[in-house]
Amino acid sequence: MNSSLSPYRSRLRAEQAAATRRLVLDAATRLFVERGYGGTSIDAIAEAAGVGRSTVFAAAGGKPWLLKAACDRAIVGDDEQVPFHQRPEARKLFAMADPTEIVAGYAGLLSDAQRRVSAIYEVARSAAGVEPEVGELWTELSRQRLAGAKELATLLSRKGGLRSGLSVAQARDIIWIYNDPGLHHALVGTRGWSQTKYRDWLAGTLKSQLLG
Repeated sequence: MNSSLSPYRSRLRAEQAAATRRLVLDAATRLFVERGYGGTSIDAIAEAAGVGRSTVFAAAGGKPWLLKAACDRAIVGDDEQVPFHQRPEARKLFAMADPTEIVAGYAGLLSDAQRRVSAIYEVARSAAGVEPEVGELWTELSRQRLAGAKELATLLSRKGGLRSGLSVAQARDIIWIYNDPGLHHALVGTRGWSQTKYRDWLAGTLKSQLLG
């Protein structure tokens, strides 16, 4: 056997597995949004993705894991296993010096992420109260939002940008309220705001709430 073929075959298998996972997640996301969590079965996801039931489990696990993977992918916008804060756009944000520019940049990144995730996020919100495993996922999503809010609040404090009398803890909680994708779902999805109007409103509101 030609050993030089092994890396190629390994890469090919990895690419095929990644492509299958994308198919499964695409199908799961679409069905979760259309039918809700309870109305979507593994068999339906398999049929929509054009794969076998066992392939769905192999690609992303059961329904709770599919929902988590769908949320995670929507937040960052791709399948790369790179945390948001390590991505170039996030590093650029944390390298800024002007608090006003930081908040504007954050609002742009946040509104883009919310555009991708708001629909599937509402699926998790609805199912959290009736499905214990989704409830755990919902708690984790909230924890992640709070952690991200604290990072931004700490950055603004370090740059001397927080308005007088506003502590890092208070700023964190304010950001946590506004980084909820439910706001995007309500204003863009339900009330029909444009993405630009939402982004500008988010930037202006965060500036007025946070900055001196």
